[in-house]
Amino acid sequence: MTVSPFGRGADNALPQEGTPAYWRLVTRAGVAFVDAARSGLVSREAIATISALQGRYPRGTLDLTTTVLADVLVRCPAQQRTEEGLPDLDRLVPARSDAVTVLEATSKSNAFFGRGLATAADIEGVEEQVRVNDRTRDLVTAAWRAAAAAADLESASSAIRSSLAPLATDARAVAAALTLATTAAVHLD
Repeated sequence: MTVSPFGRGADNALPQEGTPAYWRLVTRAGVAFVDAARSGLVSREAIATISALQGRYPRGTLDLTTTVLADVLVRCPAQQRTEEGLPDLDRLVPARSDAVTVLEATSKSNAFFGRGLATAADIEGVEEQVRVNDRTRDLVTAAWRAAAAAADLESASSAIRSSLAPLATDARAVAAALTLATTAAVHLD
């Protein structure tokens, strides 16, 4: 029997989506994921937690992304903000989508998941992910812009969640948003 990444027997006791207990769970998962990235290694356990969250809650990964983006919005120091006062995504997560970066990312992904050398199909998949990342960057900035106008953290998180809603049906876009959010959180001064 497989043990849930949330703990033995936890799947039966997981909170209802949208409740305060749900948001605490999502926030804890986000902190753990960012901490794993900060240590330089997103482990299989961290990925399993994200997968389990998504498996249990249809918007789980997007909500995790929301909590990380809200945290970046709150904690981002002035020197890493735009003139508008928003976190500067270009400074926190520089866009690097050249051929060498794509090949390196493909190779690292294949190694992580125990696959062989990168194939043309693998590289094509990563190139498509790069295109999705570029489109998602604009949505992340728009989400921060919407959240900055909010009166409190709860309203800011709600604004981010609403701004990211168009991504909900695109797994690549959700992955891009989570990657951007996590990388931004890791690179805060």
